[in-house]
Amino acid sequence: MKFLKRALVASVAALALTIGPAVSAEAVTMSFDVTKLSASNMVVSDDNCKYFNVYLKYKKKNVDSWSVDSDISGPYGSEDTVMFGNYTSPSDKDRGLICPDLSGLGKYRIGPSEVDMEYVDANSDVFWDARTDYTKGYFYVRGKTYASVSSKRKGSTVTLTSSTKYYNPEWDEKRSYNPKVKFQVKSGSKWKTLKTVTAKKGKAVYKVKSKSKRYYRVTFSQVSWATGATSKSVKR
Repeated sequence: MKFLKRALVASVAALALTIGPAVSAEAVTMSFDVTKLSASNMVVSDDNCKYFNVYLKYKKKNVDSWSVDSDISGPYGSEDTVMFGNYTSPSDKDRGLICPDLSGLGKYRIGPSEVDMEYVDANSDVFWDARTDYTKGYFYVRGKTYASVSSKRKGSTVTLTSSTKYYNPEWDEKRSYNPKVKFQVKSGSKWKTLKTVTAKKGKAVYKVKSKSKRYYRVTFSQVSWATGATSKSVKR
């Protein structure tokens, strides 16, 4: 489909050059600037390829027809190209495709872009120009994470043990994850952090003194390649 888009743009440009004389772009003030490229962040919990929308914002002057081809790159390099232009509707939206099991989790970049533009004046003279636009946009592909906490009591000492995992699309499985885990206790209607412990091999342990039964949970924040998560609470 994208090959056909390219072919259409090339055909239109060739036809325009046949109809009117090709004139240097310096002969007319013509500009096209990409001002924003964007896509929504993704959370993956399976190894399927993902289609997603990419959006373009731009400013132009003395441009009748145009096309913008924007590169999408992930942690392992270039993954796809999205194409915009007034030869399609809507002109400022296209569908991208990535396969996280091959392209990985983390930060993805949209751009730079190759821009083609054309202007036809009142005398049917054709003005054409092409340039690289270095505007970039970013989105994140994160593996879904999972958190749980277990508890044991011995006298007034409560031992809390967290278990943390994340979905790895390259292995198509949940794997041990080592975030900075916050052990929390419920105080009234709010949760208070007792201690932050970095997990090892997907586990973290914290001991707290308490004679009475209380509610505990664990939580951790998202990073560039994994979501955050909060466990269910336990009473001990």
